[in-house]
Amino acid sequence: MRPFIGIDIGGTKCAVSVARVDGCIHFVWKKRFPSEAEKGFAHMFSLICSTVDAAITNNALGEKGVEAIGVSCGGPLDSASGTVLCPPNLPGWENIPLAKLLSDRYNAPCFIMNDANACALAEWKLGAGRGCRNMIFLTMGTGMGGGVIAEGRLLIGASDMAGEIGHLRLTDDGPWGFGKHGSFEGWCSGGGIGRYAQSVTSDLIKAGQTPSWIRDGHTETEITAALIAEYALRGDADAVKIYAKVGRMLGKGLSLLTDAFNPEKIVIGSIFQRSGSLLIPAMEDELKKECIPFSLSALRVVPAELTDTLGDCAAVMTALYNLGVDPFYRASETDKKVLWHFDRLFERYPALVECKERIMDAYLQLRDCFEGGGKLLVCGNGGSCADAEHIVGELMKGFYLKRPITALPCLQGGLPAISLNGHPALSSAFANDCDGEYVYAQQLAALGRKGDVLLGISTSGNAKNVLRAAETAKALGIRSIALTGGKGGRLAEACDISVIVPANTPADVQEYHLPVYHALCAMLESHFFEE
Repeated sequence: MRPFIGIDIGGTKCAVSVARVDGCIHFVWKKRFPSEAEKGFAHMFSLICSTVDAAITNNALGEKGVEAIGVSCGGPLDSASGTVLCPPNLPGWENIPLAKLLSDRYNAPCFIMNDANACALAEWKLGAGRGCRNMIFLTMGTGMGGGVIAEGRLLIGASDMAGEIGHLRLTDDGPWGFGKHGSFEGWCSGGGIGRYAQSVTSDLIKAGQTPSWIRDGHTETEITAALIAEYALRGDADAVKIYAKVGRMLGKGLSLLTDAFNPEKIVIGSIFQRSGSLLIPAMEDELKKECIPFSLSALRVVPAELTDTLGDCAAVMTALYNLGVDPFYRASETDKKVLWHFDRLFERYPALVECKERIMDAYLQLRDCFEGGGKLLVCGNGGSCADAEHIVGELMKGFYLKRPITALPCLQGGLPAISLNGHPALSSAFANDCDGEYVYAQQLAALGRKGDVLLGISTSGNAKNVLRAAETAKALGIRSIALTGGKGGRLAEACDISVIVPANTPADVQEYHLPVYHALCAMLESHFFEE
Protein backbone atom coordinates (compact mmCIF):
# COMPACT_ATOMS: atom_id res chain seq x y z
CA MET A 1 0.00 0.00 0.00
CA ARG A 2 1.34 3.43 -0.93
CA PRO A 3 1.83 6.12 1.76
CA PHE A 4 -0.99 8.33 3.04
CA ILE A 5 -0.90 12.08 3.65
CA GLY A 6 -2.76 13.55 6.63
CA ILE A 7 -3.64 17.24 6.94
CA ASP A 8 -4.81 18.54 10.32
CA ILE A 9 -6.31 22.02 9.92
CA GLY A 10 -6.89 24.24 12.96
CA GLY A 11 -7.46 27.91 13.58
CA THR A 12 -4.13 28.30 15.40
CA LYS A 13 -1.90 25.70 13.81
CA CYS A 14 -1.91 23.12 11.03
CA ALA A 15 0.09 19.96 10.44
CA VAL A 16 0.94 17.72 7.52
CA SER A 17 2.09 14.14 8.03
CA VAL A 18 3.10 11.18 5.89
CA ALA A 19 2.16 7.72 7.14
CA ARG A 20 2.93 4.21 5.99
CA VAL A 21 0.10 1.79 6.79
CA ASP A 22 0.80 -1.92 7.00
CA GLY A 23 -1.76 -2.94 9.56
CA CYS A 24 -0.39 -0.30 11.95
CA ILE A 25 0.12 3.38 11.20
CA HIS A 26 3.79 4.41 11.04
CA PHE A 27 4.45 8.15 10.69
CA VAL A 28 7.57 8.80 8.61
CA TRP A 29 7.36 12.61 8.25
CA LYS A 30 5.56 15.46 10.02
CA LYS A 31 5.60 19.23 9.91
CA ARG A 32 3.58 21.73 11.95
CA PHE A 33 3.16 25.41 11.08
CA PRO A 34 1.07 28.41 12.22
CA SER A 35 -2.29 28.65 10.48
CA GLU A 36 -2.29 32.45 10.03
CA ALA A 37 -6.06 32.00 9.69
CA GLU A 38 -6.72 35.73 9.90
CA LYS A 39 -5.20 36.07 6.39
CA GLY A 40 -8.02 34.07 4.83
CA PHE A 41 -8.46 30.92 2.77
CA ALA A 42 -6.14 31.62 -0.15
CA HIS A 43 -3.18 32.29 2.13
CA MET A 44 -3.83 29.23 4.32
CA PHE A 45 -4.34 26.97 1.31
CA SER A 46 -1.02 28.13 -0.11
CA LEU A 47 0.72 27.27 3.20
CA ILE A 48 -0.92 23.84 3.28
CA CYS A 49 0.00 23.03 -0.33
CA SER A 50 3.60 24.17 0.05
CA THR A 51 3.93 21.87 3.09
CA VAL A 52 2.35 18.93 1.23
CA ASP A 53 4.74 19.63 -1.67
CA ALA A 54 7.64 19.43 0.78
CA ALA A 55 6.28 16.13 2.15
CA ILE A 56 6.11 14.67 -1.36
CA THR A 57 9.62 15.86 -2.25
CA ASN A 58 11.28 14.79 1.00
CA ASN A 59 9.71 11.32 0.86
CA ALA A 60 10.06 10.78 -2.91
CA LEU A 61 6.31 10.34 -3.21
CA GLY A 62 6.21 11.76 -6.71
CA GLU A 63 7.47 8.46 -8.05
CA LYS A 64 5.54 6.21 -5.65
CA GLY A 65 2.38 8.28 -5.59
CA VAL A 66 0.00 8.77 -2.68
CA GLU A 67 -2.69 6.26 -1.71
CA ALA A 68 -5.03 8.95 -0.37
CA ILE A 69 -5.19 12.24 1.52
CA GLY A 70 -7.16 12.66 4.75
CA VAL A 71 -8.12 16.06 6.15
CA SER A 72 -9.32 16.74 9.70
CA CYS A 73 -10.95 20.17 9.96
CA GLY A 74 -13.39 22.04 12.18
CA GLY A 75 -17.02 22.12 11.07
CA PRO A 76 -19.56 22.73 9.88
CA LEU A 77 -18.69 20.87 6.72
CA ASP A 78 -20.18 18.42 4.22
CA SER A 79 -17.94 15.37 4.34
CA ALA A 80 -19.85 13.57 1.57
CA SER A 81 -19.05 16.28 -0.99
CA GLY A 82 -15.76 17.25 0.59
CA THR A 83 -16.86 20.85 1.17
CA VAL A 84 -15.86 23.08 4.10
CA LEU A 85 -18.91 25.22 4.83
CA CYS A 86 -18.12 27.96 7.35
CA PRO A 87 -15.94 27.05 10.38
CA PRO A 88 -15.97 29.90 12.92
CA ASN A 89 -12.21 29.53 13.52
CA LEU A 90 -11.35 29.79 9.80
CA PRO A 91 -12.48 33.19 8.47
CA GLY A 92 -13.05 33.24 4.73
CA TRP A 93 -13.52 29.46 4.46
CA GLU A 94 -17.04 29.47 3.04
CA ASN A 95 -18.27 26.67 0.75
CA ILE A 96 -14.70 25.60 -0.11
CA PRO A 97 -14.56 22.36 -2.18
CA LEU A 98 -11.41 21.37 -0.34
CA ALA A 99 -11.40 17.65 -1.19
CA LYS A 100 -11.64 18.37 -4.93
CA LEU A 101 -8.97 21.07 -4.81
CA LEU A 102 -6.50 18.73 -3.11
CA SER A 103 -7.50 15.67 -5.15
CA ASP A 104 -7.02 17.51 -8.44
CA ARG A 105 -3.69 18.99 -7.36
CA TYR A 106 -2.16 15.75 -6.08
CA ASN A 107 -3.93 13.16 -8.25
CA ALA A 108 -5.09 11.16 -5.23
CA PRO A 109 -8.48 10.61 -3.55
CA CYS A 110 -9.07 13.09 -0.74
CA PHE A 111 -11.52 12.87 2.16
CA ILE A 112 -12.44 15.44 4.81
CA MET A 113 -14.04 14.99 8.21
CA ASN A 114 -15.09 17.07 11.19
CA ASP A 115 -12.08 17.08 13.52
CA ALA A 116 -14.05 15.76 16.53
CA ASN A 117 -15.32 12.81 14.49
CA ALA A 118 -11.84 12.15 13.13
CA CYS A 119 -10.39 12.21 16.65
CA ALA A 120 -13.14 9.82 17.76
CA LEU A 121 -12.06 7.40 15.03
CA ALA A 122 -8.42 7.70 16.08
CA GLU A 123 -9.14 7.03 19.77
CA TRP A 124 -11.52 4.19 18.83
CA LYS A 125 -9.04 2.35 16.65
CA LEU A 126 -5.69 3.38 18.13
CA GLY A 127 -6.30 4.82 21.58
CA ALA A 128 -8.41 4.40 24.70
CA GLY A 129 -11.47 3.12 22.83
CA ARG A 130 -9.83 0.05 21.32
CA GLY A 131 -12.16 -2.95 21.29
CA CYS A 132 -15.33 -0.92 21.93
CA ARG A 133 -18.43 -1.05 19.75
CA ASN A 134 -20.10 1.85 21.56
CA MET A 135 -17.92 4.81 22.48
CA ILE A 136 -18.15 8.59 22.72
CA PHE A 137 -15.16 10.89 22.34
CA LEU A 138 -15.18 14.43 23.75
CA THR A 139 -12.51 16.97 22.80
CA MET A 140 -12.79 19.14 25.96
CA GLY A 141 -10.21 21.58 24.63
CA THR A 142 -10.73 25.20 23.64
CA GLY A 143 -14.25 24.09 22.72
CA MET A 144 -16.30 20.97 23.43
CA GLY A 145 -16.79 18.76 20.40
CA GLY A 146 -17.75 15.11 20.20
CA GLY A 147 -17.84 12.02 18.06
CA VAL A 148 -20.13 9.03 18.58
CA ILE A 149 -19.29 5.42 17.72
CA ALA A 150 -22.48 3.32 17.87
CA GLU A 151 -22.66 -0.42 17.14
CA GLY A 152 -19.23 -0.30 15.54
CA ARG A 153 -19.66 2.68 13.22
CA LEU A 154 -19.25 6.43 13.31
CA LEU A 155 -22.49 8.43 13.45
CA ILE A 156 -22.49 11.26 10.90
CA GLY A 157 -26.10 12.51 11.00
CA ALA A 158 -28.46 13.94 8.39
CA SER A 159 -26.55 17.24 8.18
CA ASP A 160 -23.07 15.98 9.14
CA MET A 161 -23.73 17.38 12.63
CA ALA A 162 -23.98 14.25 14.80
CA GLY A 163 -21.94 14.52 17.99
CA GLU A 164 -22.20 18.31 18.46
CA ILE A 165 -22.75 17.80 22.17
CA GLY A 166 -21.20 21.15 23.12
CA HIS A 167 -24.49 22.80 22.15
CA LEU A 168 -26.52 20.90 24.78
CA ARG A 169 -27.88 23.29 27.43
CA LEU A 170 -27.06 22.13 30.95
CA THR A 171 -28.38 25.14 32.89
CA ASP A 172 -30.69 28.07 32.16
CA ASP A 173 -27.81 30.44 32.72
CA GLY A 174 -24.06 30.10 33.03
CA PRO A 175 -20.85 30.53 31.06
CA TRP A 176 -21.25 31.18 27.35
CA GLY A 177 -20.17 28.63 24.76
CA PHE A 178 -21.30 27.37 21.35
CA GLY A 179 -23.72 30.27 20.97
CA LYS A 180 -25.63 29.92 24.25
CA HIS A 181 -25.22 30.46 27.96
CA GLY A 182 -25.20 27.41 30.21
CA SER A 183 -24.21 25.04 27.38
CA PHE A 184 -22.02 21.97 27.78
CA GLU A 185 -19.25 23.86 25.96
CA GLY A 186 -19.83 26.90 28.17
CA TRP A 187 -19.28 24.89 31.34
CA CYS A 188 -16.73 22.29 30.23
CA SER A 189 -14.40 23.75 27.61
CA GLY A 190 -11.18 25.65 28.14
CA GLY A 191 -12.78 28.88 26.99
CA GLY A 192 -15.88 28.29 29.12
CA ILE A 193 -13.93 27.39 32.26
CA GLY A 194 -11.86 30.54 31.83
CA ARG A 195 -14.98 32.70 31.54
CA TYR A 196 -16.57 30.97 34.55
CA ALA A 197 -13.39 31.51 36.60
CA GLN A 198 -13.36 35.20 35.63
CA SER A 199 -16.98 35.51 36.81
CA VAL A 200 -16.19 33.77 40.11
CA THR A 201 -13.15 36.00 40.56
CA SER A 202 -15.27 39.11 40.08
CA ASP A 203 -17.83 37.87 42.64
CA LEU A 204 -15.09 37.05 45.18
CA ILE A 205 -13.51 40.47 44.81
CA LYS A 206 -16.89 42.17 45.28
CA ALA A 207 -17.40 40.11 48.44
CA GLY A 208 -14.03 41.23 49.79
CA GLN A 209 -12.46 37.77 49.34
CA THR A 210 -9.76 38.45 46.74
CA PRO A 211 -8.52 35.09 45.39
CA SER A 212 -4.86 34.18 45.55
CA TRP A 213 -4.25 34.41 41.79
CA ILE A 214 -5.27 38.07 41.86
CA ARG A 215 -3.12 38.66 44.95
CA ASP A 216 -0.25 37.04 43.04
CA GLY A 217 -0.52 39.70 40.35
CA HIS A 218 -2.64 38.07 37.65
CA THR A 219 -5.20 40.32 36.01
CA GLU A 220 -8.75 39.15 35.35
CA THR A 221 -8.03 38.92 31.61
CA GLU A 222 -5.15 36.50 32.34
CA ILE A 223 -7.45 34.02 34.08
CA THR A 224 -7.64 30.77 32.07
CA ALA A 225 -8.60 27.16 32.71
CA ALA A 226 -4.91 26.26 32.84
CA LEU A 227 -4.11 28.95 35.41
CA ILE A 228 -6.95 27.89 37.72
CA ALA A 229 -5.89 24.24 37.35
CA GLU A 230 -2.39 25.16 38.55
CA TYR A 231 -3.81 26.74 41.69
CA ALA A 232 -6.28 23.88 42.26
CA LEU A 233 -3.52 21.27 41.98
CA ARG A 234 -1.64 23.20 44.68
CA GLY A 235 -4.73 22.93 46.91
CA ASP A 236 -6.09 26.48 46.62
CA ALA A 237 -9.65 26.27 48.00
CA ASP A 238 -11.22 28.77 45.58
CA ALA A 239 -9.67 27.07 42.55
CA VAL A 240 -10.70 23.63 43.82
CA LYS A 241 -14.32 24.85 44.11
CA ILE A 242 -14.26 26.12 40.53
CA TYR A 243 -13.09 22.75 39.19
CA ALA A 244 -15.53 20.87 41.43
CA LYS A 245 -18.36 22.88 39.86
CA VAL A 246 -17.02 22.10 36.37
CA GLY A 247 -16.78 18.42 37.39
CA ARG A 248 -20.45 18.41 38.43
CA MET A 249 -21.47 19.96 35.12
CA LEU A 250 -19.29 17.48 33.25
CA GLY A 251 -21.06 14.66 35.10
CA LYS A 252 -24.42 16.16 34.20
CA GLY A 253 -23.51 16.30 30.52
CA LEU A 254 -22.07 12.79 30.56
CA SER A 255 -25.22 11.44 32.21
CA LEU A 256 -27.30 12.74 29.29
CA LEU A 257 -24.97 11.02 26.82
CA THR A 258 -24.86 7.82 28.87
CA ASP A 259 -28.64 7.51 29.06
CA ALA A 260 -29.06 8.38 25.38
CA PHE A 261 -26.33 6.16 23.88
CA ASN A 262 -25.41 3.57 26.55
CA PRO A 263 -21.67 3.63 25.67
CA GLU A 264 -19.03 1.27 27.02
CA LYS A 265 -16.55 4.15 27.26
CA ILE A 266 -16.55 7.91 27.14
CA VAL A 267 -13.06 9.02 26.16
CA ILE A 268 -12.18 12.64 26.98
CA GLY A 269 -9.18 14.58 25.74
CA SER A 270 -7.16 17.69 26.52
CA ILE A 271 -8.33 19.23 29.85
CA PHE A 272 -9.52 15.86 31.20
CA GLN A 273 -6.16 14.30 30.37
CA ARG A 274 -4.30 17.02 32.27
CA SER A 275 -6.74 17.85 35.09
CA GLY A 276 -8.89 14.74 35.51
CA SER A 277 -8.04 14.42 39.21
CA LEU A 278 -9.74 17.78 39.83
CA LEU A 279 -12.90 16.77 37.95
CA ILE A 280 -13.50 13.09 38.62
CA PRO A 281 -14.87 13.09 42.20
CA ALA A 282 -17.68 15.58 41.47
CA MET A 283 -18.23 14.07 38.01
CA GLU A 284 -18.72 10.59 39.46
CA ASP A 285 -21.11 11.86 42.13
CA GLU A 286 -23.25 13.50 39.45
CA LEU A 287 -23.20 10.39 37.25
CA LYS A 288 -24.41 8.25 40.17
CA LYS A 289 -27.17 10.72 40.89
CA GLU A 290 -28.40 11.22 37.32
CA CYS A 291 -27.73 8.06 35.28
CA ILE A 292 -29.85 4.98 34.74
CA PRO A 293 -27.99 2.44 36.93
CA PHE A 294 -27.88 -0.26 34.24
CA SER A 295 -26.31 2.19 31.78
CA LEU A 296 -23.85 3.50 34.35
CA SER A 297 -22.73 0.00 35.32
CA ALA A 298 -21.52 -0.59 31.75
CA LEU A 299 -19.67 2.73 31.48
CA ARG A 300 -16.05 3.72 31.97
CA VAL A 301 -14.96 7.35 31.64
CA VAL A 302 -11.29 7.49 30.67
CA PRO A 303 -8.76 10.04 29.42
CA ALA A 304 -7.72 9.91 25.78
CA GLU A 305 -4.52 7.95 25.16
CA LEU A 306 -3.28 9.71 22.05
CA THR A 307 -1.59 12.99 22.95
CA ASP A 308 0.73 14.78 20.54
CA THR A 309 -0.15 12.38 17.73
CA LEU A 310 -3.95 12.70 18.02
CA GLY A 311 -4.34 15.28 15.25
CA ASP A 312 -2.00 13.40 12.92
CA CYS A 313 -3.77 10.09 13.57
CA ALA A 314 -7.17 11.75 13.11
CA ALA A 315 -6.24 13.13 9.68
CA VAL A 316 -4.86 9.81 8.41
CA MET A 317 -7.81 7.92 9.94
CA THR A 318 -10.15 10.10 7.86
CA ALA A 319 -8.69 8.60 4.69
CA LEU A 320 -8.43 5.05 6.08
CA TYR A 321 -12.03 5.01 7.31
CA ASN A 322 -13.39 6.19 3.97
CA LEU A 323 -11.34 3.54 2.14
CA GLY A 324 -12.43 0.76 4.50
CA VAL A 325 -8.89 0.22 5.83
CA ASP A 326 -8.96 -0.83 9.48
CA PRO A 327 -5.63 -0.17 11.22
CA PHE A 328 -4.78 -1.57 14.61
CA TYR A 329 -2.82 -0.36 17.57
CA ARG A 330 0.75 -1.57 17.84
CA ALA A 331 1.91 -1.94 21.42
CA SER A 332 4.90 -3.72 22.83
CA GLU A 333 3.87 -7.12 24.16
CA THR A 334 4.76 -7.46 27.84
CA ASP A 335 3.42 -10.93 28.69
CA LYS A 336 6.51 -13.03 29.39
CA LYS A 337 4.75 -16.27 28.38
CA VAL A 338 4.00 -14.81 24.94
CA LEU A 339 7.46 -13.30 24.53
CA TRP A 340 9.12 -16.61 25.41
CA HIS A 341 7.77 -18.17 22.20
CA PHE A 342 8.54 -15.01 20.20
CA ASP A 343 12.17 -14.78 21.35
CA ARG A 344 12.69 -18.53 20.96
CA LEU A 345 11.75 -18.29 17.27
CA PHE A 346 14.71 -16.00 16.53
CA GLU A 347 17.09 -17.96 18.72
CA ARG A 348 16.36 -21.07 16.63
CA TYR A 349 16.04 -19.28 13.26
CA PRO A 350 18.31 -16.19 13.32
CA ALA A 351 17.63 -15.42 9.65
CA LEU A 352 14.04 -14.55 10.57
CA VAL A 353 15.18 -11.55 12.64
CA GLU A 354 14.60 -9.33 9.61
CA CYS A 355 10.89 -10.27 9.83
CA LYS A 356 10.68 -9.65 13.58
CA GLU A 357 8.56 -6.51 13.50
CA ARG A 358 6.11 -7.92 10.94
CA ILE A 359 5.69 -11.18 12.87
CA MET A 360 4.83 -9.20 16.01
CA ASP A 361 2.40 -7.09 13.95
CA ALA A 362 0.75 -10.28 12.68
CA TYR A 363 0.42 -11.58 16.25
CA LEU A 364 -1.12 -8.31 17.46
CA GLN A 365 -3.60 -8.26 14.60
CA LEU A 366 -4.65 -11.84 15.33
CA ARG A 367 -4.83 -11.18 19.06
CA ASP A 368 -7.07 -8.15 18.50
CA CYS A 369 -9.22 -10.19 16.10
CA PHE A 370 -9.89 -12.96 18.61
CA GLU A 371 -10.34 -10.52 21.51
CA GLY A 372 -12.99 -8.73 19.46
CA GLY A 373 -14.93 -11.93 18.74
CA GLY A 374 -13.59 -12.36 15.21
CA LYS A 375 -12.24 -15.43 13.44
CA LEU A 376 -9.28 -16.36 11.24
CA LEU A 377 -9.81 -17.45 7.62
CA VAL A 378 -6.79 -19.15 5.99
CA CYS A 379 -6.01 -20.19 2.43
CA GLY A 380 -3.14 -21.44 0.26
CA ASN A 381 -2.29 -23.98 -2.46
CA GLY A 382 -0.27 -27.20 -2.40
CA GLY A 383 2.11 -27.16 0.55
CA SER A 384 0.56 -23.86 1.63
CA CYS A 385 -2.83 -25.58 1.61
CA ALA A 386 -1.42 -28.12 4.06
CA ASP A 387 -0.01 -25.24 6.15
CA ALA A 388 -3.44 -23.62 6.27
CA GLU A 389 -4.99 -26.82 7.64
CA HIS A 390 -2.07 -27.17 10.06
CA ILE A 391 -2.66 -23.65 11.46
CA VAL A 392 -6.37 -24.33 12.00
CA GLY A 393 -5.47 -27.48 13.89
CA GLU A 394 -3.11 -25.63 16.24
CA LEU A 395 -5.66 -22.91 17.00
CA MET A 396 -8.85 -24.94 17.34
CA LYS A 397 -7.49 -27.28 20.02
CA GLY A 398 -4.65 -27.50 22.51
CA PHE A 399 -1.16 -26.93 21.12
CA TYR A 400 1.32 -26.61 24.01
CA LEU A 401 -1.48 -26.29 26.57
CA LYS A 402 -4.45 -28.57 27.27
CA ARG A 403 -6.98 -25.67 27.51
CA PRO A 404 -9.59 -27.42 29.66
CA ILE A 405 -13.20 -26.23 29.62
CA THR A 406 -14.67 -26.56 33.11
CA ALA A 407 -18.25 -27.02 31.92
CA LEU A 408 -17.25 -29.47 29.16
CA PRO A 409 -14.39 -31.56 30.57
CA CYS A 410 -14.09 -33.74 27.44
CA LEU A 411 -13.40 -30.71 25.20
CA GLN A 412 -10.69 -28.07 24.86
CA GLY A 413 -10.78 -24.31 24.39
CA GLY A 414 -10.27 -23.15 20.81
CA LEU A 415 -9.68 -20.01 18.82
CA PRO A 416 -12.07 -19.84 15.83
CA ALA A 417 -10.28 -20.55 12.56
CA ILE A 418 -11.51 -21.83 9.19
CA SER A 419 -9.44 -23.19 6.32
CA LEU A 420 -10.90 -22.07 2.98
CA ASN A 421 -9.11 -25.01 1.34
CA GLY A 422 -11.76 -27.46 2.52
CA HIS A 423 -15.32 -27.78 1.32
CA PRO A 424 -14.57 -29.87 -1.81
CA ALA A 425 -18.19 -29.93 -3.00
CA LEU A 426 -18.41 -26.14 -2.90
CA SER A 427 -14.94 -25.61 -4.36
CA SER A 428 -15.40 -28.01 -7.25
CA ALA A 429 -18.88 -26.68 -8.04
CA PHE A 430 -17.66 -23.09 -8.02
CA ALA A 431 -14.60 -23.89 -10.16
CA ASN A 432 -16.86 -25.71 -12.64
CA ASP A 433 -19.51 -22.98 -12.84
CA CYS A 434 -17.43 -19.80 -12.32
CA ASP A 435 -13.88 -18.48 -12.51
CA GLY A 436 -11.69 -20.76 -10.39
CA GLU A 437 -9.44 -17.85 -9.41
CA TYR A 438 -12.22 -16.68 -7.10
CA VAL A 439 -12.79 -19.93 -5.23
CA TYR A 440 -11.35 -18.56 -1.96
CA ALA A 441 -12.82 -15.11 -2.52
CA GLN A 442 -16.29 -16.67 -2.80
CA GLN A 443 -15.94 -18.39 0.57
CA LEU A 444 -14.52 -15.23 2.15
CA ALA A 445 -17.47 -13.21 0.86
CA ALA A 446 -19.89 -15.64 2.50
CA LEU A 447 -18.02 -16.33 5.74
CA GLY A 448 -16.07 -13.14 6.39
CA ARG A 449 -17.20 -10.28 8.59
CA LYS A 450 -15.56 -7.07 9.75
CA GLY A 451 -13.33 -7.94 12.67
CA ASP A 452 -12.13 -11.16 11.04
CA VAL A 453 -8.64 -11.67 9.60
CA LEU A 454 -7.63 -13.36 6.34
CA LEU A 455 -4.26 -15.14 6.30
CA GLY A 456 -3.12 -15.78 2.72
CA ILE A 457 -0.17 -18.16 2.27
CA SER A 458 1.82 -18.21 -0.97
CA THR A 459 5.51 -19.03 -1.37
CA SER A 460 5.82 -16.64 -4.32
CA GLY A 461 3.15 -14.15 -3.33
CA ASN A 462 1.57 -14.49 -6.76
CA ALA A 463 -1.02 -17.26 -6.29
CA LYS A 464 -4.01 -15.80 -8.11
CA ASN A 465 -6.74 -17.39 -6.00
CA VAL A 466 -5.07 -16.23 -2.77
CA LEU A 467 -4.56 -12.75 -4.24
CA ARG A 468 -8.25 -12.56 -5.20
CA ALA A 469 -9.16 -13.43 -1.60
CA ALA A 470 -6.93 -10.61 -0.33
CA GLU A 471 -8.52 -8.16 -2.74
CA THR A 472 -11.97 -9.27 -1.58
CA ALA A 473 -10.92 -8.84 2.05
CA LYS A 474 -9.92 -5.25 1.33
CA ALA A 475 -13.24 -4.58 -0.39
CA LEU A 476 -15.14 -6.00 2.61
CA GLY A 477 -13.08 -4.14 5.24
CA ILE A 478 -11.52 -7.37 6.54
CA ARG A 479 -7.92 -7.22 7.75
CA SER A 480 -5.38 -9.37 5.96
CA ILE A 481 -1.94 -10.93 6.52
CA ALA A 482 0.34 -12.31 3.81
CA LEU A 483 2.78 -15.13 4.63
CA THR A 484 5.10 -15.35 1.67
CA GLY A 485 8.72 -15.33 0.48
CA GLY A 486 11.02 -13.96 -2.22
CA LYS A 487 10.10 -10.34 -2.91
CA GLY A 488 6.58 -10.81 -1.54
CA GLY A 489 4.82 -10.70 -4.90
CA ARG A 490 1.48 -9.00 -5.47
CA LEU A 491 0.02 -10.58 -2.33
CA ALA A 492 2.38 -8.58 -0.10
CA GLU A 493 1.13 -5.36 -1.69
CA ALA A 494 -2.53 -6.35 -1.31
CA CYS A 495 -2.41 -7.27 2.40
CA ASP A 496 -2.27 -5.05 5.49
CA ILE A 497 0.69 -6.95 6.95
CA SER A 498 3.24 -8.97 5.00
CA VAL A 499 5.61 -11.48 6.59
CA ILE A 500 8.15 -12.14 3.82
CA VAL A 501 10.61 -14.82 4.90
CA PRO A 502 14.22 -14.68 3.60
CA ALA A 503 14.07 -17.49 1.02
CA ASN A 504 13.19 -17.90 -2.65
CA THR A 505 12.50 -21.50 -3.65
CA PRO A 506 9.12 -22.95 -2.57
CA ALA A 507 10.64 -25.61 -0.34
CA ASP A 508 12.95 -23.15 1.44
CA VAL A 509 10.12 -20.65 1.93
CA GLN A 510 7.86 -23.33 3.42
CA GLU A 511 10.61 -24.43 5.80
CA TYR A 512 10.55 -20.92 7.27
CA HIS A 513 6.76 -20.63 7.19
CA LEU A 514 6.38 -23.58 9.59
CA PRO A 515 8.29 -22.07 12.55
CA VAL A 516 6.69 -18.66 11.94
CA TYR A 517 3.12 -19.91 12.21
CA HIS A 518 4.02 -22.31 15.01
CA ALA A 519 5.34 -19.31 16.98
CA LEU A 520 2.21 -17.27 16.21
CA CYS A 521 -0.08 -20.10 17.33
CA ALA A 522 1.93 -20.63 20.51
CA MET A 523 1.90 -16.89 21.30
CA LEU A 524 -1.86 -16.70 20.82
CA GLU A 525 -2.41 -19.79 22.95
CA SER A 526 -0.27 -18.31 25.75
CA HIS A 527 -2.25 -15.09 25.62
CA PHE A 528 -5.72 -16.64 25.71
CA PHE A 529 -5.31 -19.79 27.82
CA GLU A 530 -3.89 -20.53 31.25
CA GLU A 531 -1.44 -23.36 31.82
